[in-house]
Amino acid sequence: RDNALDAAMKLFWAQGYAATSLPQLLAAMAIGRGSFYAAFESKQAVFSECLQRFADRTLDIVVSARTAAAPLAAVRRFFHHTLFEVPPQRVGRGCMMVNTILELAETEPVLARRAARGLDRIEAEFAACFAAAQAAGDYPTERDPRELAAVIMLLNQGLRVASRKEVTPEQLGRTLDTAMAMLGLAA
Repeated sequence: RDNALDAAMKLFWAQGYAATSLPQLLAAMAIGRGSFYAAFESKQAVFSECLQRFADRTLDIVVSARTAAAPLAAVRRFFHHTLFEVPPQRVGRGCMMVNTILELAETEPVLARRAARGLDRIEAEFAACFAAAQAAGDYPTERDPRELAAVIMLLNQGLRVASRKEVTPEQLGRTLDTAMAMLGLAA
């Protein structure tokens, strides 16, 4: 089941929900139609599981960065890990949650809301990073940590959309460095 879901997630992430046909999904998952419907019930259900899987893995990156580094370093570490330590084709897919909202907000609002909830969980982790840094005296306290996290999420979403435009890693890096400097998070 895990292997089938991973294969489905990669296919949905690369192609999107609407562009992924059931035959493509069955081939990627290496299962038959009957097994698919017995295990997942529908394309929407398997997509929902894949989206949750993607959201959980992305959240784990933020949580791991926060555990391994100082709170503000964790913010940079998240971007470094997800933009520069992965294969270029993965970066070029953007973020499955962002892609889902862009693709499905009007046509599949349940899936778009699930994606938004995943992004909200990540934003909350970023807010915790800023709150911890402020509590330690490592970051000015004029700004609400939730507002700072919202700005980081806007940056994150923008970088993910930009990565779909085949922006070079150098361009992504310069944009990230500029935004981090503007927030007082220079390397």
